[in-house]
Amino acid sequence: MYTAALLKECFADMTILHLREHDDEIAEGMGHHGMSALIDLVARKSATPELATR
Repeated sequence: MYTAALLKECFADMTILHLREHDDEIAEGMGHHGMSALIDLVARKSATPELATR
C-alpha cells in the first residue's frame, strides 16, 4: 500500500506541489464503489542543468 512518506521518497528528485492523504467515497463502475483511502500527489520535475542553459 502506498503512503505519503513512500511517495515523498520515490519522488524526492521532484518538487512536490501538493500531497494529501484522505478518505473519500469513490464510484468507479459496478462493484467498485464505497469508502477508499486515497493519496493526491502533484509534483513538478526539476529542471536539469542542460535545459536551464538553453
